[in-house]
Amino acid sequence: MSNMVDYIKWRGDLTFDQDPFNEIDNIILSELCYTDFDGIVPGPYIQDKVSLTYVYEKFFQMYDRKELMKKKTSLKVAPFLMDELVNSKRFSDMYLAGYVNEVVDEEDVQFSVVTFILGDGSYFVAYRGTDSTITGWKEDINMGYLYQIPGQKKAMQYLDINYRDIDCKLRVGGHSKGGNFAVYASSFCDKAIQDKIITVYTNDGPGFRQEVIDSEGYNRILPKIYSIVPGSSIVGMLLENNLEHNVVRSENSGAAQHDAMSWNVNRNRFVRCAGVSDRSEKLDKAVTTWLSVLSEEDRKKFIDTLFQPLEDANINTVDELGTLSFDNIKTLKHAIKNLTEEQHAILKGSMTKFLSVFLEMFFPRKTKNKNNAGNKSFFDNIRKK
Repeated sequence: MSNMVDYIKWRGDLTFDQDPFNEIDNIILSELCYTDFDGIVPGPYIQDKVSLTYVYEKFFQMYDRKELMKKKTSLKVAPFLMDELVNSKRFSDMYLAGYVNEVVDEEDVQFSVVTFILGDGSYFVAYRGTDSTITGWKEDINMGYLYQIPGQKKAMQYLDINYRDIDCKLRVGGHSKGGNFAVYASSFCDKAIQDKIITVYTNDGPGFRQEVIDSEGYNRILPKIYSIVPGSSIVGMLLENNLEHNVVRSENSGAAQHDAMSWNVNRNRFVRCAGVSDRSEKLDKAVTTWLSVLSEEDRKKFIDTLFQPLEDANINTVDELGTLSFDNIKTLKHAIKNLTEEQHAILKGSMTKFLSVFLEMFFPRKTKNKNNAGNKSFFDNIRKK
């Protein structure tokens, strides 16, 4: 089946005036923002902009194509979208501005955003999802116990700083954590900016704590949120969101469906599925139940303990984790061994609870009483603990 690259080849000869912005344009820009634009696109303010042609030429002067493809992450293909975009009538006159890329290990922050200015004069703010840094992955997990993570606050501030005094048609989006940032920023930015926003795209982005869902800002922007998830979504089903999802077909299976490059395209829309899989819904329920069992303090201790050995072993990226040297392995084993008894207990206790919830969700115990009268499953009991 075809994907977003094929779409650019098919529809690239049509301007946005001829064929208005659609869900595939959104995923292209949400994927493109995974590209490292450091030293190429100015920021953090959108007043200074550079053309796509300039960005394309500069980027491939700085980076070797073969070296880029050696990376372990599926996100390595993002910059290669420009091969097609610069030759398309639809995107060739696009400008980029307001680029920010920050990774602060001490604060568990991995935040990146860029603004795309399209040929029809509209703006698309694209928040990057989780990159290959360990800090980025830890920040993702922190959403399980924090009302607001630092990256979400930065996402909101970006809109407030850049779009309060500009009259424009504005769309906001992102893939994975970037989709979460897009929704959060649009929910809590200045109301005058909310009024300018046409659509907020969350592409398999995780949800929020209930306090966010219940907020006035979230409910104001809710009608403008457009959620896209693959049939076997995992990330997009996490936490709460109160959204109707557009479920799309993927060439991949299981967790690999999170890769937006695998989503099937027909003309100017995604190929739809009947709904998310039963497995995805069960996993979502299992994670939600597990989080309800753990106190906020226990969640924080579990996350800090889980990532402590990686920090002690000076492993900073997923690529490093996937290509550990003998010395790195020794250091990591030593770091795990040096965890305190309390830290070992935290890991064991939390994972035991998750395993119990997971098994009950996917392999429920059968009771002798056919009517189940007076019997409660482990799933029922664990919710009360």
